Amino acid sequence: MPDILEIEARCASLKAKLGTKIAIVGHHYQQDSVIKFCDHVGDSLELIQKIPALDARYILFCGVSFMGETAALLARPDQKILLPAARSSARTVNMPTAAQLETTLRTLQEQGKNFLPLVYVNSSVELKAVAGRRGGAMCTSSNLRRMLQWAFRKSPYVLFVPDKNLGRNTARQMGLKDDDLAILKVCETGIDMSVEQPLDRHLLLWPGHCRIHEAYTPAMLNEMRFQHPGCRIIVHSEASPEVVALADAAGPTSFLIHDAMETAREGRANVLIIGTELNLVNRLNLKHMNRCTVLPLLKEDSQSDVSAIVTPEELLACLEAVDQDTATGIALTAQEKEEAAPCVTRMLYACGTTNLR
Repeated sequence: MPDILEIEARCASLKAKLGTKIAIVGHHYQQDSVIKFCDHVGDSLELIQKIPALDARYILFCGVSFMGETAALLARPDQKILLPAARSSARTVNMPTAAQLETTLRTLQEQGKNFLPLVYVNSSVELKAVAGRRGGAMCTSSNLRRMLQWAFRKSPYVLFVPDKNLGRNTARQMGLKDDDLAILKVCETGIDMSVEQPLDRHLLLWPGHCRIHEAYTPAMLNEMRFQHPGCRIIVHSEASPEVVALADAAGPTSFLIHDAMETAREGRANVLIIGTELNLVNRLNLKHMNRCTVLPLLKEDSQSDVSAIVTPEELLACLEAVDQDTATGIALTAQEKEEAAPCVTRMLYACGTTNLR
């Protein structure tokens, strides 16, 4: 079996051979052994925004299936989006099905309220199709605030699916009061109508959460401050509001990266604690180790979304398939494209991206 050095050498050779025929893009959560081959690295929003402008015939998307599907919605007919690791992310707990979301919106409509759906990027193409049909849009953690503002200009009532923590944290940043929002109580079919709940709030949140960021507790932050006096703690905005309230700052992945750079450059703290996925934290520590120490808030295997991690072996297999002309891209039906694509393009236009083909 080839060792890692041989695998990486073969990846480098094939990438050079294929040239402009391919483009490799990777999420920040990928491991360094794959990131080194990526032409573009970014968070969900940054990578999605790049897709329409890429000229490559084959786009190798180093991320989970929902990100690849989103890219496929924007790709030209002559382009293929390839997933070296065609796996769905297990990070989000209590993700609704398309049927649950449809039933929920219908139930709310029967209650006299037309809710506009905002669907997180960490969701299936089927959920994006529901939002697309109903005039809604996709969002990411980087632009949820902007997309909520967009949604509220179109409707006084918005349903955000599925991350309750990201929704609550962003709503508070916008100045919404607790009486303006509510977390839905749901059942297998949609809203649980057997219990009383305020369905007339301006912002309703599906009760999902990120498995990685939900694991953080206030006690962990207090323990870190005890172990590292004077440390700075930042967390992803998918953490609970109670954790965000105790952190020095919170935001999406792009914010965490920028804050680490500024902390190292300005000497804000000798120790920076970051509450997010381990691969990113370890990379930031290597990058800034001469100026500050970057540590994870919780160092456990559970802090890495293994379903999202592409291995060098998988990247090599994907490159070989392109070279041998056997690569098959993500297959979306014409109906999925027609219904889900508007969900994505509405977000891009709202965020000022106009270079769509």
